[in-house]
Amino acid sequence: MHIELIDLLRCPKEHEETWLVAAFSRIEDRFVIEAKLGCPVCNASYVISDGVADLRAQRVERSVAPESEDNPEAAMRVAALLNLTVPNSLAVLEGEYSSTAGTVSGMTQCRVIALNPVQAIVETETVGVALSDSRIPLASHSAHGVAITNSDLLTDAPRVLRSGGRIVARAPGELPAGVVEIARDDRDTVGEAPQPVVPLRRG
Repeated sequence: MHIELIDLLRCPKEHEETWLVAAFSRIEDRFVIEAKLGCPVCNASYVISDGVADLRAQRVERSVAPESEDNPEAAMRVAALLNLTVPNSLAVLEGEYSSTAGTVSGMTQCRVIALNPVQAIVETETVGVALSDSRIPLASHSAHGVAITNSDLLTDAPRVLRSGGRIVARAPGELPAGVVEIARDDRDTVGEAPQPVVPLRRG
């Protein structure tokens, strides 16, 4: 994981949010290959191994498929559904959606966290890989878009969304509380975090 993306990570346990403390063991060209991550609030310990940030409660071996060829059509669909139009914004692509991470990042100039990918992901300065169980390991209100398949992580998605940010989930599942459904087809359901109402007053 690129060293600048590590600053985005947070302890997935439910408590006050703060940056994780990192102790690097191996770095290559600003990519952290091996490291330990510690939470200063709860003293939980996590690792970065082979570049992947593992913030799961129990670290068990995962099997992932080899990296696949780019699918520009799928990446364009994800980017459009999430409305990723602002460069350097942050998107979380989980599970099957993560296979488009590299193409989405290159297409939109956004930073992407590929969460629990089902296939190998090439990490870049703007694409990082993370593993987590029941909570998305990012700060509240930090992501502009989240595309997610895991039901536990989907429940947590509204927490990490910025105002006006979007969630994409596989149809026909329901969106979590706190987001408004704005579109649905036979493949995906799209929701949006409500934006605050600004009262208008006479001068």
